[in-house]
Amino acid sequence: MVDYSLILQNLKFFNISTDKFTIFEWKPPKSLKSYILDLNVIRKNTVSNIFFHLFRGEMKIVHIRLKNLIYTVGSNNEVQFQLLEAFIEKVSETFNDIYDIESYIKYDNFSITMFSSFKEEIDTIIRDFNSYNLVMDLKVPCMVCNGILPVIVKRSFIEHAESYPVPLVYNHKGHAILCFIDKNYDIRGVELVNVTG
Repeated sequence: MVDYSLILQNLKFFNISTDKFTIFEWKPPKSLKSYILDLNVIRKNTVSNIFFHLFRGEMKIVHIRLKNLIYTVGSNNEVQFQLLEAFIEKVSETFNDIYDIESYIKYDNFSITMFSSFKEEIDTIIRDFNSYNLVMDLKVPCMVCNGILPVIVKRSFIEHAESYPVPLVYNHKGHAILCFIDKNYDIRGVELVNVTG
């Protein structure tokens, strides 16, 4: 079994913010780097309930706007986007279970220091990530590499699909494959796809 907590040791930061300011930030121990420029770009995106993926040099960034909050995570390029999305979903769920954030934002009368203890929750989520059973590690054949690729798929992606098989694009070393995954997490087909952007 894959130890996702080891993979998540590659996280660079986790941020929860409003359109105006950061209300919570987590960074690994001894990290002094600031990601405020990346966050400013993200805050300009007003679309809700859609995960966005960014490449920033040696870093991947995933963000989503849920209600009044923007959740953002950054990692090195070794971490797959679906794992980062599952991590955001778990952190968002935990954060909203602990704090009545909508009330705080509505009345705009809170100090962000009240969230500082949430850093311990992030550390716990990283440490215990495997126990949450949020992702699956699928083995997908690649006709370009002539090998089998480990593709991480979050369970919510499959379980909340409107129809099956679910298409998922996986970028790998300059090429991309389109995987078709059924509700039992079986691969029903793989195609080479062209990428532009």
